[in-house]
Parts: sequence; C-alpha cells; structure tokens
Amino acid sequence: MKKFLTLLAIATLSVACHKTPAPTPTPTPDPEPTPQPEVNNEGWPADYAGVMLQGFYWDSFSDTQWTYLESQAGDIAPYFSLIWVPNSGYCSTSKNMGYLPYKYFDQTSTFGSEAQLRSMIKTYKAKGTGFIADVVINHHNTDGWFDFPKETYKGAEYQFLSTDIVKNDDGGNTKKEADSKGVKLSENNDTGEGWDGCRDLDHKSENVHKIVDAYLDFLLNDLGYAGVRYDMVKGYSASYTGQYNAKAKPEFSVGEYWDGNSSVVNKWMDGTKVDGKIQSGAFDFCFRYTCRDASNNNWGKLLDQTSATSSTYRQYAVTFVENHDTEYRSSSAQQDPIRRDTLAVNAWLLANPGTPCVFYKHWQEYKKEIKYMIEARKLVGITNTSNFTNLSKSSDSYAARQISGKNGKLIVAVGTGYNSYKAPEGFKELISGRKYRYYVSSDCNMSSWEATASRIEKEENPGDFTPYQVTVYVNADYTPVNFYIWDSNNNKELNGVWPGKTISSTVEKGGRKWYTQTVDFKKSGYYFNMVINQGKDKPQSEDITRITSDRYFVTTLKDGKIECTDVTSEYSAK
Repeated sequence: MKKFLTLLAIATLSVACHKTPAPTPTPTPDPEPTPQPEVNNEGWPADYAGVMLQGFYWDSFSDTQWTYLESQAGDIAPYFSLIWVPNSGYCSTSKNMGYLPYKYFDQTSTFGSEAQLRSMIKTYKAKGTGFIADVVINHHNTDGWFDFPKETYKGAEYQFLSTDIVKNDDGGNTKKEADSKGVKLSENNDTGEGWDGCRDLDHKSENVHKIVDAYLDFLLNDLGYAGVRYDMVKGYSASYTGQYNAKAKPEFSVGEYWDGNSSVVNKWMDGTKVDGKIQSGAFDFCFRYTCRDASNNNWGKLLDQTSATSSTYRQYAVTFVENHDTEYRSSSAQQDPIRRDTLAVNAWLLANPGTPCVFYKHWQEYKKEIKYMIEARKLVGITNTSNFTNLSKSSDSYAARQISGKNGKLIVAVGTGYNSYKAPEGFKELISGRKYRYYVSSDCNMSSWEATASRIEKEENPGDFTPYQVTVYVNADYTPVNFYIWDSNNNKELNGVWPGKTISSTVEKGGRKWYTQTVDFKKSGYYFNMVINQGKDKPQSEDITRITSDRYFVTTLKDGKIECTDVTSEYSAK
C-alpha cells in the first residue's frame, strides 16, 4: 500500500522536532570537484541533469506497446528526458522481449509497427524527450545453425555469413556442426563471454562492422533514436563498442556490463576509449546491489564508497534499483528482486549523482511520489557529476547524505530509522514518505515549488472522474466459455485464479447470442485484461489487453485455439 506523501507548504516549511534525535555531525565542506575523465561529448555528456525511464519490464507486452507509450507522452515527458525501450527490430512472430534478434532493418516487433515506433519517437521528441534503443549485437538468430536472413536498406544488401560466427561459439558445438556439414566459421575466437542462445558474432569481421554501422545509422539518423543501450557487452571486447560509437556518434550510450564490481565496470568504460576519450557509460550494478542490501535492513551500506557513482566515473554511471532482469519474473526464476522499501531506495536513487533510470513498474506503482522526487532533483539542480558528502549512518537503521546541486543542496535520509536523523540548521524539510525524507538548503529558490506541487496533485487527482461500467460481449460457437480477467490494480484477478469463471449470463444483440460480464470503473487510468478459454489445459485466446470501454468479440474454436475477432465497431451502436 502506498504511503501518503507529505508536502509542506512553502510558508510553513520548518525543521520538524523529533523525539530523542540522534547526534548529527556538522557536515564537512563540499570537496573540490573531482577532475572527470575526458569525454566524447556525444557518448554521455558531463553535467547532465536528465532522468531516464526504463519503459518496459519482463513480458510488458501490453504496457510497452508503442501506441500506449505514445498516449502517455503528456504525463511522462515532463519528468523524463530519456526513455529506454526494448529492441524494436523483428525477432519472431511470437511474443518476445527482443533479445533474440533476427532482423535489424525490419522494425516490426512485439510492441508495434515501424510506423507506430516512428510516431512515438516523434511525439516525445517534440516534447524534449529522446529514446534509447536496445541494441543486441553480441549475438544473432539464424535459420538452423548458420543461415542468416538477407536484408536490404537504402539499396544495399546486408547479411551475416557463417564466417561471422566465432569459431568457439556454443562451447565448440557450432564448430562440430559446421565441420559435419562442410560450413566454414570465423578463424577467431570470441573476444568476450559466450552465450548459447544464438550465434555469437565475430566483431573482428569487416562484414559485422559494416552491418552494425549501418544498423546504428538507421536507428539514430533514420528512426530518430537519441542513443543506444548495448546488451550483454561482456560478450565482446569493449573496444568494439568504442569503435561503433566513434562512428555513429550517439548522444547517449550505456552498456549492460552486469557485474557488481565497480572497478571492473570502470575498466570496461576505459576499454571503450577512442583517442583517449570514453565512448560509453555503463549501468551501475554496484549501486543497485547496494540498494538491494540496504532494503534488507542494512541501510548504512548506502554510504559505502564502492559504486561508479561514488567515483570519478559518476558522469558515465547510469544508476538504477531494478530492471527487467533483476525483477521477480516468475516463481522459478533465480532473480534478485528488491521485495520491500521500493519507495525509499528510489528516493536515494533520485537524490544522487549519475543518471538515474527509474523502473517502469516503480513509475506505475509510485508515480506521484516519484514525480515529487524528480522535481526535487530539478529544484536543487543535481546532475550526473554533482558532488556529495556523507553525513551519518546507523548500520541497520538509516543513512543520510548531502548532495550539492547547481541551485542549492539536498539532504536525503532513508531507512527504518530515518526519523532519527535531524537536519542541520539552514535546511528545511521538502517531502517525505515511507522511510525517506528530503531536506533542501535555504538558498534554494522555492518560488515555483508551490505551483509544482499543485500541478502534481492535479495530475494525480484530477477530481473530474465519473465512475462507469464496461461490458465485454463474446459470441462463441463452443461451450463452456470462461473469462479469466485481471486488472491494472497490481494485476488483481477479478474472476479468481486461472482459468477464471464460467460465464452463463447472455444477451441477444444484432442477431447473435453474447456471453457477457460487466466491470466497474471507479478511478482514472483503470483498465482490465482478459483471456477467453474453455478451462485449464484447454483451448484459449491470446491476451486481450487494456479494455477501457464496451467491447465485442466473435470467437471460434480452430486448431486447438480460440480465435478472436474484435467487432466492436460493428456492434457497439446496435
């Protein structure tokens, strides 16, 4: 359940008195700015104040549709400068998250068509928000073992060859298969870690470079992406990321170097250098794991100086507390999710230097609170290179840090005992919630904060919503007819667990018999999803998602599946 966010009016901002406060040491003066590594101004800029949104989670097939993301531009764009989306290229006809790439220049994906992608990018660009493309070039899918698809772009043909596959692919199994069929592979071994899901590409190959260069040009200069996120960069030498970026010149670049050892991450960043300039930032997994440990009642660990964000590399650190791989994906997945105090670790994330990347599920769950946090970051003027001073901690109770922005200073206190922290003179409480509190220095210009708070409250509580009902009508040439329904309220099941409820209620309309169910809509932004089925382990339809108004579906049983045709436009007026 969400914790009500406390907002103090400007005129009454004051430091709250706490019972038996813990002693607070006097903050030490801010250190002189640490010299930053020289940067290619098109890899990841210094002094960057933007916040990123990861616009997907695992199996977010409905929530990440390009059309749906575009429809939210008015709500998302004012808070996020960048949105990272899944690989938008063609992978297969089935639903997938895009990590088994098959085609680069065919931009038909699980999430929508190329036209819808272009429209989404254009809509957000007009509002000042750019998109980060998920670029998967460590590996590529094939037909069989060795046959890659042929593609054409701007009159040129592009096709990976068997000789673009590293010779030690799949632990040597690919070579055995190639030898048995007289197929030639590359003479080079992989320059990074192997991955058995697809064929690992040889980035020493001129043909691979030609195709990747054309692909990046297509993404950045044709589709209009602002930057790239490189998947599984442990799979090939960092130098190749540097080479690709030096030519493509993305505005932003971040690599998924999945390792909790920040020194290794730093080495990868250095490995991308071209002419002495770092070409790509990296996700700060060390920062993420520290937040995970803190949420397990080790709050003092937040002050450990081990992450890239705490080093001279903070300019290149993209910080996060959860992503599509670390979230709890299924009961059998061996993931490492943050199971509690999500709001508190987001408060820490958004108060610190680096470029914060907010997880889509957290945005959906805590939108109002995260809006306040982002606006507080803007108010103080925190950037990816801001300096900070650790103030105090209790190993299992709380941690407090002061961050210096362009417009003032912010103190963030988080943890079970956050109320034990007392801010020094010259700081006033700004916002607070479950296990977190922000204080700002008195030199911050607060003249616009009241209007900011009023805008957020109006966005999240429009006050003009009138409850209504939505009815689903299903015509079927079979029995029984079951509706399994779940809604946008934390995926609450409306008809019980799978396979849902057998529907007996019917009406006659337009010469057809319809099985019906009505759902109450009591708040803005609500929707529900459904699967029509005949029972457990029996035929079923595809997911029907984001139902917000009366819908009509004609269904038929065919080849062991329920085929569903939306005929709403034909019957809704009858």
